[in-house]
Amino acid sequence: MYYKGVNAVMMLLNGKIVEDDKVFLDSGFYFGRGLFETMLVNNMPLFLEDHLYRINKGLSIIGINREITEDEVIDAVKKLQCNNCVLKLVVTERNTLFNTRKNNYTEEQYRRGFKIKISSAKRNEFSKLTYLKSLNYLENILEHEKCIDEGYNEVLFFNTEGKLAEGSVSNVFFIKNKKIYTPSKKCGLLEGTVRKFIINNFDVIEGEFSKENLISADSIFLTNSLMGIMKVSNIYNKSFNEYSIIEKIKKVYQEQLSKY
Repeated sequence: MYYKGVNAVMMLLNGKIVEDDKVFLDSGFYFGRGLFETMLVNNMPLFLEDHLYRINKGLSIIGINREITEDEVIDAVKKLQCNNCVLKLVVTERNTLFNTRKNNYTEEQYRRGFKIKISSAKRNEFSKLTYLKSLNYLENILEHEKCIDEGYNEVLFFNTEGKLAEGSVSNVFFIKNKKIYTPSKKCGLLEGTVRKFIINNFDVIEGEFSKENLISADSIFLTNSLMGIMKVSNIYNKSFNEYSIIEKIKKVYQEQLSKY
């Protein structure tokens, strides 16, 4: 989840711990040519291999001839003393930045579930940027802030053809007649690490889904690398109270977390 005014606890810039925000001005600053990853760290970063694969593949796509290694991330974890916290990695042409903060999802949110809405903005399934975790993230932030101000927890995007895509900070799944569904990547979404885990461990149907498909679901849940799995309690006037399949999925996911 994005929070306004959250300050990093510590910062590692180009391999050195710094006390201020000095960075090299490059096209990441001027044009947003850069990528980021946000990782949950217990003793070790969760799904580190997946995070590194995504950012390194993305760096190649945006023309940055660099590769972030596992050793760099582990070194940052040690230098920043990051245990049971969030580690954020930002990479531009001339900068590699790590910083830390606490995970802001609460037990109360997991107990209640998220109240969600649908954005009037459309996700562009034809844009390369849609499929990258890039520094061009402003639309997501603005839509997320707007939904919070309106009393919701998350906002979902549909694409230009009216098909379900993703949330501002999450991937979305829904359950109908005991079957698990999620939008296919081509609908215009960032493929999250937890999304990948669920697809690899459960029978998930990927496809193109309308607003009616979503609203008529028996239950909905959201995923990202920090929240893990979050049930949805309400979308507009429809409330959900059947979470048995979501709880089974969450149990398998929690067993995976215990390995870290």
